[in-house]
Amino acid sequence: MTPSALTQIARVCVDISNEVSDELGFVAIRRLLVRFHARLIIQPLLVEGMLASVQSDAKSASDGAEWAVLIDAETYSVDAGDVENEDSARPLPTRLRNTIAHELIHSFAFRLSEFGLRLNVDSKRKMGAEELVKELEQETERFSPLLLLSEKALSQLLTKKQAPVSIEEICAFRTGFAVSRYVLINRLNLLKAIDDDALLSKMPLRNIAIGLAEWGGGGKAVIRKWPLFFNFENGIVPAFLLEAMQKDYLPIEAVVSDGEFIMCGGVINKIELVVDAGTKATPRQRRLNCEISAESGSRKVGTQFLFSVHAT
Repeated sequence: MTPSALTQIARVCVDISNEVSDELGFVAIRRLLVRFHARLIIQPLLVEGMLASVQSDAKSASDGAEWAVLIDAETYSVDAGDVENEDSARPLPTRLRNTIAHELIHSFAFRLSEFGLRLNVDSKRKMGAEELVKELEQETERFSPLLLLSEKALSQLLTKKQAPVSIEEICAFRTGFAVSRYVLINRLNLLKAIDDDALLSKMPLRNIAIGLAEWGGGGKAVIRKWPLFFNFENGIVPAFLLEAMQKDYLPIEAVVSDGEFIMCGGVINKIELVVDAGTKATPRQRRLNCEISAESGSRKVGTQFLFSVHAT
């Protein structure tokens, strides 16, 4: 599929999330299901979730839904009432929300015209219908964050202040809109995929990186390779982030030596330092003043948390 085709699908996802979100930007799963003409079925399965089409007689006999999202009852202890009453104060589990959105995204492969999509496929490739459906499913599975975090929601985070967004604000936003850390970071990365300069250029997202770290042994953290969002002027990125993109589980001690910093086992969740910075081709072309902040919480080995890096 061409990049323009994928961008077209991404924009449709953005439009849907804006359409079904409430006045604050929260996307309730029940409203997504209605928009996709789908029903949710919770029952024992051998997998976490799956998408199914609904036979014509079943459509007329019930709510007219054309699709069904099946969720494993043993993985998620929720019922119809939880789904019907979901709002920002009573959200469904973040992983369940993403699983449902993920399955709904898969339905695009079978209903392009229903959403006004006219996709151009690379003419140099001869592709049958079955292969096209398979590729479409693979390419679009990363778009679920676009359904769960609307532009209206992001505006709540990015348009209220003329200063870099803090780690506390990032974490509160994630919790308030009931998305996982992965979904949040990937939604920010998708701003680039849909050329959303209007949000990328906002002060809170300028000269910043937001990534995922994990507690290792000895009460010290490691930086994960993925997911990682960064948006620095002139493409000058802290060198340790470029290294982390190549080497998973980068020890924080390779970046910070101050034992008082929380990621090094201390209690201070914010630290200023000067680091090498540059591009992927020349990662150490200059020095950059940075502030690194980390999310507070459990330090159990394997527990993941958010960190941010601001160029000051």
